[in-house]
Amino acid sequence: MALSLIVIDESQLDCFIAQKIIQFAYADSTVKLHNNALTAFEAIRDGNTGLALPAVIFLDLQMPIMNGFEFLEAYERLPDEITDQYRIFILSSTLNKNDISRGRTYRTVLGVVEKPLTKEKLEDVFHKYSIG
Repeated sequence: MALSLIVIDESQLDCFIAQKIIQFAYADSTVKLHNNALTAFEAIRDGNTGLALPAVIFLDLQMPIMNGFEFLEAYERLPDEITDQYRIFILSSTLNKNDISRGRTYRTVLGVVEKPLTKEKLEDVFHKYSIG
């Protein structure tokens, strides 16, 4: 199954792990990594992701420059013809239940995946949300 995915996380290690897990589970997938939510947002807004759409976004919450909540606030102001092309999942290691609860309040967030991403978690999310 060929999928288009974006991983947004300031941790290069977490991005690398997510990319390898995705490519292991879905070899035909294209994965774009962003260590900065602002550059990811700008690419999505400007249609410069270089991905076939629709695409899945895995978004960390705690990041410098633009955190995941700020990304979601800006993203949800984009026109529907853009936001309809993406499926967002929070990918987080936070233990703060308030952050997770807050993340779930955004209309564009489908779910939450706890770090580290694994093949099983990925398959579960894709099956549950009929992605791919």
